[in-house]
Amino acid sequence: MKRFLILFAMLAFACNVEKKADNTYQVQTPDPQKTKENAKQLGQEVKQEAKDIGTTVKDGAQQVGESDAAQRIRAGAVEAGRGIKQGAGEAAEAAGKKLQEAGKDAQADVKKTPPATATH
Repeated sequence: MKRFLILFAMLAFACNVEKKADNTYQVQTPDPQKTKENAKQLGQEVKQEAKDIGTTVKDGAQQVGESDAAQRIRAGAVEAGRGIKQGAGEAAEAAGKKLQEAGKDAQADVKKTPPATATH
């Protein structure tokens, strides 16, 4: 970005403006081929800088991912997942016991009451 601004300033100041004796101005523009080459070179520099920034960000993110804090967070998340799974298993087991008891109670209740007789 910094180089782009520098090149832009150079291109802006590349035009040479001269005041003549008769109070007219003469503007001399730079060679179009040279301007094109400068723009191409600037494009390559900007591309390289963007690539360097991307690499720096990627390396930084990788270092953060490999840090002690990230390792502790990852281990904590795994442990939390195991705890949730164990809790869900215990809840299912308890629910199964309650369902089993309810089923036995329902069967016992049916056995206690005599069958209904039909009246016509």
